[in-house]
Amino acid sequence: MNSFFSELKRRNVFRVGIAYVVISWVILQFVDIIKEIVTFPGWFPQMVLVLLIIGLPIALVFSWAYEVTPEGVMKTAAVDKSKSITHGTGQKINKLIIGALVLALGFIAYDKVIAPKDDGVQEAQAGQVSIAVLPFVNMSSDPEQEYFSDGITEEILNALARVDGLRVTARTSAFAYKGKSPDLREVGRALGVAYIVEGSVRKASNQLRITAQLINTADGSHIWSEVYDRELTDVFAIQDEIATSIAGALTLSLGLQEGQTLVVDRTSNIAAYESYLQARRYILGRTPDGLTQAITLLRAVNESEPDYAPGWAAMSLALQLVPYYFEEFDGALLDRVALQYMSEQAARRAVSLNPSLATARHVLGNALRWRHQWVAAEDEFLEALRLDPESVEIIEDYGEFLQGVGKIGEALSIAEKGLELEPSSAFPYLRYLQALLMTRQNDQVVETGLRVLESYPEASWVHFSLLYAYLELEQFENALVSTKEWAKQREGSAKGIEILTAVINGEDLSRFADDLRNISLILRISLSLRIWHLIGGDDLVLEEFEREWLQIPGDPLKVTTFNPAFMDRVRTHQRYQQLVTQLGLVDYWRARGWPDYCHPISDYDFECGAYE
Repeated sequence: MNSFFSELKRRNVFRVGIAYVVISWVILQFVDIIKEIVTFPGWFPQMVLVLLIIGLPIALVFSWAYEVTPEGVMKTAAVDKSKSITHGTGQKINKLIIGALVLALGFIAYDKVIAPKDDGVQEAQAGQVSIAVLPFVNMSSDPEQEYFSDGITEEILNALARVDGLRVTARTSAFAYKGKSPDLREVGRALGVAYIVEGSVRKASNQLRITAQLINTADGSHIWSEVYDRELTDVFAIQDEIATSIAGALTLSLGLQEGQTLVVDRTSNIAAYESYLQARRYILGRTPDGLTQAITLLRAVNESEPDYAPGWAAMSLALQLVPYYFEEFDGALLDRVALQYMSEQAARRAVSLNPSLATARHVLGNALRWRHQWVAAEDEFLEALRLDPESVEIIEDYGEFLQGVGKIGEALSIAEKGLELEPSSAFPYLRYLQALLMTRQNDQVVETGLRVLESYPEASWVHFSLLYAYLELEQFENALVSTKEWAKQREGSAKGIEILTAVINGEDLSRFADDLRNISLILRISLSLRIWHLIGGDDLVLEEFEREWLQIPGDPLKVTTFNPAFMDRVRTHQRYQQLVTQLGLVDYWRARGWPDYCHPISDYDFECGAYE
């Protein structure tokens, strides 16, 4: 045995093994560094590691079987030991090992001292850990089960959002990668996050398999992964375990009391839960058929599970959307007052069941805004944002509220915050473009709107903002183009095309006045306020305000949301001041501050006029 080890030593097998391991480590560190500069496929570092592992026994066998001689490489058995130069070769290998060790120490110094730290522990200590939850892949045999995998994704996202010190990317930005297989390092850079959660869901009968993994976007490495094979009834426990495990992997303290969990709203009725997830997907789709199906599903959910807060919150939101899509509801002409009442009651039920549910506070704020209870509505929005400060949906609706009550500067600021939180989506630009219109930055609206359409051509609502801006800039031909694009989505815009064509041709517009008075509410929403003014001036605009927001109760967005130049004069009319008084806006302004175009002149009187 001693002679065997002596022979291994003589043939430099040990030295070759040490040199190979050290050089392999240096190669792996080099690959790890240059992949930040050169975009390798995700499998490349693993392939290099596998090849190096395979090469080790080959190098050892080669060093045993062959020897370097002055005549070249020869089989060891054929070399006379008295003429062997293995000792000299060993010295050269020693120098190679020393050189490799120097390089290794250099890499260690770079990693520990020079290179910027991007690990989860440091981020956690700084309170800046950022993460995105990409849509879990539906692995079920039925593609219709995709609502379930999407719902699981959202529930995990919501659970992680409750972890202090963790910034979770908004749903819309993360779901932009649905159905794609991107390089996760590129996704991390695009979303501005250090970590990504991805996974898959397979549901068959009452069996459920969920896989989840946490990935460092700096190098694409896997930090944590798990597979859950459970019964469907364990779905809430799995969601909680995933969120808790991710927080633990990032060394984040959950700060939970005994018995608390990150997934707070649960139900033992799994069928009702599935219906809720399906309804939520329909609501997000924002189509008339989908909205009808969502309301039908949620009625069944709330009847069978009356204590499930998310079901009531979703119902309130669905009812709030109805007037934008229907002129009839439940087989009768739309009764907006009754609809508002039902929406508010559903929202209040959700809040009573879970006062800490941000979506419940959010929909209650919307419902109270509908009923012109402005102070109470703002309190609910602010509470919703306290509970979920990075919800772009809440920010978007609160921005709309601020526009509605005339807080133009604040509306622009919160719209900009929405853009910061969700940079990879068209959604936040809806409120941002409206805020720019409010501040009369029409050139900026055009520039931004066209840029958004280049990146998100499906965002047809951008054309409505462009229409407003072009009208203010008196670029009527461009306004007509935008109206035609908008008309592809909104039937009522056909009337706008007819009117703008008449404007361009210099025709008499008074003939359109009666047409506008007689069209339905849904079609009226599709028309620019400037069109009303082109036809009938201040009087027709004021008539529209009074008809739409007093005779048909609703959210008085047209009164204040857009701020064209002609409104400076319209606001000086006594009819306008009576209108905002009847809507309760003056009481709100006295309580929370006056807008940029109205101010008090005494304890009981005020005046409105130019935007400043």
